[in-house]
Amino acid sequence: MKKYITLPNVIIFLWGPLYVAISVLYPDYTRYYLYLSIILVIPMIIRNLVIQRREDKLNGTAQLQTSIYSILISAVILGVLFFAAKQNHL
Repeated sequence: MKKYITLPNVIIFLWGPLYVAISVLYPDYTRYYLYLSIILVIPMIIRNLVIQRREDKLNGTAQLQTSIYSILISAVILGVLFFAAKQNHL
């Protein structure tokens, strides 16, 4: 259980309810909260990829390749959703 209940996991878990609270109480600051989220998440993703690369070199696995494919697929899906949502507002 100690493996799953760590400080980063608790922070990630509380990030969503905090977003909901900010969007309900202070809707003007929702955009800035999302900008802050992007600024904080990108270094964490890069750190995780570096760790996976080291593990791949030591163990001869392909976790880094799988992670990069997952990130690319997520980016494509987000791009498609962004353009679909943008067309509904025209």
